[in-house]
Amino acid sequence: MFLYSLGICGFQIGLKLASYFNPKAKLWIEGRKNWEEHLKSKVSSLQLENSIWFHCASLGEFEQGRPVIEQLKKEYPQQKVVLTFFSPSGYEIQKNYPFADLVIYLPVDTTFNAHRFISTLKPKLSIFVKYEFWLNYLFELERQNIPTFLISTVIKKHQSFFKWYGTNFRKALKTYQTIYTQDDYSLQLLKELKVATGVKAGDTRFDRVLQICSSPKKIKEIEDFSKDSFVVVAGSSWQKDEDYLIESYLSLKQKHPHLKLIIAPHEIDKKSIDRLSNLLIKNKLPFHLFSDNPPSYTDSILVVNAIGLLSSVYQYGTVAFIGGGFTNGIHNILESTVYGLPVLFGPNYKKFNEAFEVIDLKAGFVINNADELTQKLNLLLEDKNVLSESSVLAKNYVFEHSGATNKIIDGLRLFL
Repeated sequence: MFLYSLGICGFQIGLKLASYFNPKAKLWIEGRKNWEEHLKSKVSSLQLENSIWFHCASLGEFEQGRPVIEQLKKEYPQQKVVLTFFSPSGYEIQKNYPFADLVIYLPVDTTFNAHRFISTLKPKLSIFVKYEFWLNYLFELERQNIPTFLISTVIKKHQSFFKWYGTNFRKALKTYQTIYTQDDYSLQLLKELKVATGVKAGDTRFDRVLQICSSPKKIKEIEDFSKDSFVVVAGSSWQKDEDYLIESYLSLKQKHPHLKLIIAPHEIDKKSIDRLSNLLIKNKLPFHLFSDNPPSYTDSILVVNAIGLLSSVYQYGTVAFIGGGFTNGIHNILESTVYGLPVLFGPNYKKFNEAFEVIDLKAGFVINNADELTQKLNLLLEDKNVLSESSVLAKNYVFEHSGATNKIIDGLRLFL
């Protein structure tokens, strides 16, 4: 634990220094100031003892925990829920989440913080989402006999449990009452680690995207823009994604005049939108910004420079091009496949089980450069059978993998 504690200390010092020039690091530091006083006050005023404590690293993990939170609140409306985040990108967007009675940052994982946080909150049980292995918190929860669960997790051979320094991480796995995995391989690896509490439930994100798909936001301007067109929705795109997409569009637009692009960049700050706008202007491609909000869009390219719309924008698409495959890893492909959109993405998808699965189904396609993107889009534009079959396979894939939330709730009922 010495090396772990030293690493936590170094991480905290690094963020403190970064906070002087990095806005996100500043939010991380400022959000944790006087956390104990704030928590004591809220526990007292909101009567939060015996709450269910959910912890999510950031926004992606929250989307996996969200179906479980909302189903619990539906079945047990009087049950209090406390939601913690590690990252500002999760907290800042969901700090007013209506299904949680309190949303706060998780204090840094020190022995003191873990003891004070858990002793103050006194949760009935705790639920960690996907990759959360904070050692001091887990060992303190075990000491205080609070049932703890890990949901929607994936165990991989490269993780700390399999390293020479992983002794305490292996011990931490055994503190969980139940570990709900996404797949059979994770169960197999848990057995190798002599952890007997694994249960395959699946990925709750499938339930979440079905929930969104059942009542998406209606966006009339985008509906009108997309009508009678073949629409490629580029979701959470980065610079390399956009470079390839524009190059491909330039190759296809004369032959396929009904081809349109909706680009929803991952970053929508002024610098990112200006860079994308300059790329389009440089290539003499007329476009609209969604924020301009005219009554109708007459050009063939629309840039969605707004937060919180992408999961609903996909309903107006024909094909999705998922960003991140040329940087740190692809973004959520399920938000688009639930609407029956075949998905294209770059080569960095190895961390995502669903990417392998849609590739095997021929509902998803890997592209390595602009030429490959052009070839695949041209095929989908010209061969209606390929497009239709891929679309049906994409949508069925999501339905067939749903149900993880109910499996998890069934297991939690014994502790409620």
